[in-house]
Amino acid sequence: MENWIKVLKKMKQTIWNNLYQYPYQLIIVTAIIFLLGGCAKYQPEPLPRSIDLVPEIHGLLSPGAWHGIDPAKGLSPAEISALAVRNNPDLKAQRKRLGVATAQLYSARMFPDPQLSANLDHPVVNTIGTVNALSMAISYDILPLINRKERISIKEQALNKTRLQLLWQEWQVSQKARSLAVRLYDQRRQINLLHKMKALYLQRYQNSHRALLSGDVTFDVTGTDLTALLDISSQITQLKQTCNNTGYALNLLLGLAPGNLLEIRLSPIPVLIDSEKLRMEIKNLPKRRPDLLALQAGYNSQEARVRAAILSQFPSINIGISHARDTGSIYTNGFNIGLNLPFFSANRGAIAVERATREQLRREYQARLDHTSMEVDKLIRLHGIIEIQRQQLAKYLPDLNKLVISGRAAYKRGDIDDLTFLNMETTWIKKRKEEINLDQMQRENLIALQTLLAIPESAISKGTGRK
Repeated sequence: MENWIKVLKKMKQTIWNNLYQYPYQLIIVTAIIFLLGGCAKYQPEPLPRSIDLVPEIHGLLSPGAWHGIDPAKGLSPAEISALAVRNNPDLKAQRKRLGVATAQLYSARMFPDPQLSANLDHPVVNTIGTVNALSMAISYDILPLINRKERISIKEQALNKTRLQLLWQEWQVSQKARSLAVRLYDQRRQINLLHKMKALYLQRYQNSHRALLSGDVTFDVTGTDLTALLDISSQITQLKQTCNNTGYALNLLLGLAPGNLLEIRLSPIPVLIDSEKLRMEIKNLPKRRPDLLALQAGYNSQEARVRAAILSQFPSINIGISHARDTGSIYTNGFNIGLNLPFFSANRGAIAVERATREQLRREYQARLDHTSMEVDKLIRLHGIIEIQRQQLAKYLPDLNKLVISGRAAYKRGDIDDLTFLNMETTWIKKRKEEINLDQMQRENLIALQTLLAIPESAISKGTGRK
């Protein structure tokens, strides 16, 4: 393309010198040259060849933008979510869709180009006095002007929909980052708990093994201690695998290279506000939640498509003017009009498709509203169930802890048998893990409520609960 443009530009002077000798041909060629001169030039854009993940945690922080944040002291879920929105690789790609939608709107606002046509007829028989017949015409299609407003409206709503979809994706990434941070923090708590218990089991097994060798205890005592040690080691291994997956998922969400370990700090679990107030928030969702607003924009865009399809059923009108010379060297000027007769199709098929699509979008929007209402009510009830369980554990775990401590002393003295002590220790570990799991579930439940209602944490909770 670029080489052809250079060659055509060199022909300009020759064209102007011969303009009067070959007027019609040269006018057409000249118009083509000037049009090609304004063409866009192709520039290749190769695909990336290297990984673009941030190599270390401090690279996530832009200079001066995150004053007071120290990753070494631990990041809160809110800070992690903000970093995820800023650095997430998928969001970076999604933001480029705005450029595509903006370009489509720019294209829709442009007026269609006219059509230029030219003909050259050469007489087959050599007849004295005949010349080559020439004609040139320019025409313009009127229909794109009739539905131009609707076409622009379609792209405007599409751009608005793209913006809102990006906002909803940012909100989801933010909440997912918070949820993963909570999950990773509690999984580490469980691993630390199991390591402490493993140290106790290991010590007890070593003591019972030495006692077995000296004949002070029977084999079943040592076997019980070894079984408990192997069981808790398996639990640690499985939990480490889960924690590893969670850590990598969080790093990927942040756009952070593998091998970086995030230190996380959590505040006490907030207390949920009145559940009835939360249910009232459902009525305001269509005015607030980005995905619902995006669906509304998509529906408005489809409404414009229906209107455009209806306008397109009217006859397509093409008007133009022409200048011609026949073989007898007689010049004529003309006016022409082309009319598409809507006898068979009349765009009825396109209208039916657009109307059916509009109804589909309307039902999808209704389904999204219904689903959200059900999910919000489910999470509110789940919050109450979890809170009752947490309160029960908070009430009885201190007593259970005292019993376990007393049981360890009694076991050393030989006052209780091996099975009784093993059951007591196992129950303690299970209840401590259950407490951590309930804390994690409650935090993630609150995060899910925030996501569904598209409101900040302060709007669904108040004060602080037990950490």
